[in-house]
Amino acid sequence: MSSTPPPTYGGYSGRKPPPEGDGTPPPKKKRYWWRFSLAGVIIVAVTAAATSSAILLYINSIAEAIGTKENKHLSKEVEGELKHVHGGEPQTILIFGSDKRASGEEGEHGRSDTTILLRLDAEQNLISVMSIPRDLKTEIPGVGTAKFNAAYSAGGPKLAAQVVKEMTGLEPTHIVNIDFLGFVRAVDAIGCVYTDIDRRYYHSNVGVPPEEQYSEINITPGYQKLCGKKALEYVRYRHTDTDIVRSARQQSFLSQVRHQISPIELVTDSHGLIDILAKYTTSDIHEASELITLLDLLFELRNAEVNQVHFPAELGPSFVYSNPPEIHHAVKEFLGEAGYEAHKFAEKKPVKKPEKKKKNGEGSKSKGGEKQQSKPKKKKKEHAHSAASDELVPASEAGQLMAEKVVRHVGGAFPVFYPTRLPPEAFYQEDNPYEKIVNPWVYHLRDPEKKRHGAYRMIGIYQPEYEPTYFGVQGLQGWENPPILDTPTETVKSGGREYLIYTDSGKIKLVAWHRGTNTYWISNSLQQSLTNKQMLGVAESCRVMLPKKKKTAKKGSKKE
Repeated sequence: MSSTPPPTYGGYSGRKPPPEGDGTPPPKKKRYWWRFSLAGVIIVAVTAAATSSAILLYINSIAEAIGTKENKHLSKEVEGELKHVHGGEPQTILIFGSDKRASGEEGEHGRSDTTILLRLDAEQNLISVMSIPRDLKTEIPGVGTAKFNAAYSAGGPKLAAQVVKEMTGLEPTHIVNIDFLGFVRAVDAIGCVYTDIDRRYYHSNVGVPPEEQYSEINITPGYQKLCGKKALEYVRYRHTDTDIVRSARQQSFLSQVRHQISPIELVTDSHGLIDILAKYTTSDIHEASELITLLDLLFELRNAEVNQVHFPAELGPSFVYSNPPEIHHAVKEFLGEAGYEAHKFAEKKPVKKPEKKKKNGEGSKSKGGEKQQSKPKKKKKEHAHSAASDELVPASEAGQLMAEKVVRHVGGAFPVFYPTRLPPEAFYQEDNPYEKIVNPWVYHLRDPEKKRHGAYRMIGIYQPEYEPTYFGVQGLQGWENPPILDTPTETVKSGGREYLIYTDSGKIKLVAWHRGTNTYWISNSLQQSLTNKQMLGVAESCRVMLPKKKKTAKKGSKKE
């Protein structure tokens, strides 16, 4: 029985996504797609030094591993597309994730599923990451109007790099091509990754006709440890999400990877990452000297802020759309120019006194330990803003109902915080047995030392524009320093509570605080839909509910 094939664009067979999401046809066979190993290793490597002989030997091993004949073929293929740099000059690395293993076979490019631009700039002490949507409407030489990932299918890394240059004006220093299977193995090799999951992700193909099946997923909400297969499901999922949300999720995952592998582990290669790179990665980097230059730059950036730049795009029925002025602004942010500085958190805080803006704005440039960064004594006054300034509305009754559900499942030593004010028209997600949604989600997780901790997650929904976004209230019992709380942008005081503030491109993504050994935080959505005022306001509005201690039976009493 034959059927009409879907339209093709430059060798790529695509289907129009349904209105409810960016769907794709079900795969013919189950495979695990590796997208981010070298990107993760490069970002992780900002914590590694490039001075000792042991590290130089390690660098040489990596260069030999990825510097195969096939990689030299890639280097030759993209010649003319790369910008040559010297010493500590900024570097821009173009990272492709494709569905064909690094075999080096000519004429067989496969399909590019992910494209990430990574900028390393020691002069500005800045690391920037920006993903290009795979479904972006693009003009491709020799192909015409098509989705961006069709460029890779039609002409491999060379054509895709050409399109990136024409679209953004950026000239890559290096090109890296990554393939499947390695992601699962790399995440497992480094001991998995603690990840802040915004909502419930669930889909089962049980009872679903084959033509309607797509990738299965079963991940509960809340802060948790994701290992290879589930981590892959999380970063790839898009069937009820858009391409834009998926890119934001991938960047969030990479950001959390950065803090969870030590320099010693990287240097000694105790995880076997060299073998993974050798099997699943190709690159134009094929000499130790090139990698030494790169890692020396990374060492200079070991304390740099990671600037996650969100590509400006809007979802359409068949494509993702953008325009040159918006792309130009995003590129300036990516390069750390005027657009980036204008969005720094310290310069946007409504609670800051005008005469202090410039000084504190300069102090927030880096998380990395510059002495002018934070002055807690002044922060208390700066953050004492009025409730009216954050545009939040009362929501204590709904928050109290959420807290009451949590306290029924936790012990008396675990106080439960809940917001009393939320953004207008925001609400808590309702339970849905069909989609396995339970809100709030009360659970346990183990820290790296295998100690068990109680936890809860309240899931809020806020839709300021065309799609719902998910923010969260997270609590952890007895775990004071989870990896997600490494290197806060600022520490401030307000209302007798000390807050840890974490920003991304000047927007607050996390506000955390402690009560005793317990840890709590407010998570912004992947799209960062809550404003800085709203994030601070929600955190400051949180009240505590104390669970009742369970009564113990008296000696001699009868058990029912």
